Amino acid sequence: MRAPEYMFFDKVLATLFGLLFLLMLGCDGTATDSEPTEMISITETRTLEEDPAFWDYAASSNLLQVEAGKVAMEQAQTEQIRAMAQKAIQYHGDALKELQRLTAKQKNIQLPDTLGGADWGLVQDLKLLEGEEFDARYRDFVISTHKAQLSRYKEAILKADDQHIRGWLMQMRSHLREEINELARLDTTAVTAEEQL
Repeated sequence: MRAPEYMFFDKVLATLFGLLFLLMLGCDGTATDSEPTEMISITETRTLEEDPAFWDYAASSNLLQVEAGKVAMEQAQTEQIRAMAQKAIQYHGDALKELQRLTAKQKNIQLPDTLGGADWGLVQDLKLLEGEEFDARYRDFVISTHKAQLSRYKEAILKADDQHIRGWLMQMRSHLREEINELARLDTTAVTAEEQL
């Protein structure tokens, strides 16, 4: 038979191990880990129609192209840039109208009808330029913004459930690629002309 002090020590140890076991069960993280996993899966499966930030971006980027095109119509040095600006005003204006039509039934989508602060600043910066400097900056502006839109629309196509919205996105991507290619041809033509001088 064991001495009473050993029996007491055994009970304390058993109690400590039991508490330690319960503490480990409570801290295994299954409750807290499951919540972020569920949130991630909800976010990943969210459709484009449930993403108002994308529609704000799509409308703003088309508004920006229209306003920058208006500035280019007044300040571009070459006829090629003015022609491209006129085309941009028409195309992006029509794209914006189509976007408004496509999202009219979506209550959670509120499209902007004026430029935001940063975009307005870009337009004002363009207004300060003239001649060749303007043409070069406008070309760079179109290429960089179109590349950004291409990337954003590529992601959006994967989330778009509506066939008409997918069609709009694919048409926009096709147009943006065409404009980038046209600007690349203009640059090649300009370089060739300079080499001949």
